Amino acid sequence: MILNNAKILLGKEGEQIAERYLKKKGYKLVERNYRCAVGELDLIVLDRRVIVFVEVKTRTGSGFGTPLEAVEFRKQKKMIHAAQFFLNAKRLNQRDARFDVVGISWPGPLPVVEHIENAFGLP
Repeated sequence: MILNNAKILLGKEGEQIAERYLKKKGYKLVERNYRCAVGELDLIVLDRRVIVFVEVKTRTGSGFGTPLEAVEFRKQKKMIHAAQFFLNAKRLNQRDARFDVVGISWPGPLPVVEHIENAFGLP
């Protein structure tokens, strides 16, 4: 259970780092940890008028691959469904939207942030 709690805390810290990073780039926070019947979205932000659904992956080592490699096809599908749910619920279907991935890794004492804009799209 301790390992699970550490993993949750690491994920939350990564989300906070990603949120600060995106805010510095001029993004505006819409919602964090959006949950619905079909999944969860870490961050929803605005990049000017574009709604951006952000997946944040945080790693302390590379044993399981890079943080960005962790957003595989199955995770992308879940994000797409949750984003569609959000857009329908908020009546924002006409807005431009995209999916970004922010990877946080700790190769040394300070975290490294990698941001991939438009990391994947609708099939």
